[in-house]
Amino acid sequence: MKGVKLFRVLGIQISLNYTWFIVFGLIVWSLAIGYFPSSYPDLSRSAHLVMGFLGAFFLFLSVLVHELTHSYIAKKEGIEVKEITLFIFGGVSQLTKEPEDPKKELKIAIGGPLSSLVLALIFWIISKVTSPAPHLILITGLLGYLAVINLSLGIFNLIPGFPLDGGRVLRAFYWRKTGT
Repeated sequence: MKGVKLFRVLGIQISLNYTWFIVFGLIVWSLAIGYFPSSYPDLSRSAHLVMGFLGAFFLFLSVLVHELTHSYIAKKEGIEVKEITLFIFGGVSQLTKEPEDPKKELKIAIGGPLSSLVLALIFWIISKVTSPAPHLILITGLLGYLAVINLSLGIFNLIPGFPLDGGRVLRAFYWRKTGT
């Protein structure tokens, strides 16, 4: 995939496909003029814009954590990962080969959604801790959004169809049961 190379993590190249910039802008815009103003009408437009930008940034950071979790598990299972590319539909880890057995397939596939669910829980807990402080409304609102979006990301990715992680989980179970 063509794109902008950013940095390396765990020896894995992290890149942005050019389509990412379009969707990033659309997410910032939709959060800044739709979601946050309707949820927090007493905040200023500039606060909504900051929340929109940070919401989009941390959404994609969450997608990167999701993909890094897949990649970390793959590397632990002896499968090299060349690159992680974030693009219009999320992210993709480019494994150098497919897992050799269903147990490895399951571990790699389930890691991403589990990381999203853990992030959702962390963001939710922190939002509950900050919610009593009215001066932290911007942070509380952002954390609440990130909790919901990560929960959605984790659940959506568990839908049992390809190319989603749930499709790989289903394939691992089928592979284990049938041996093919």
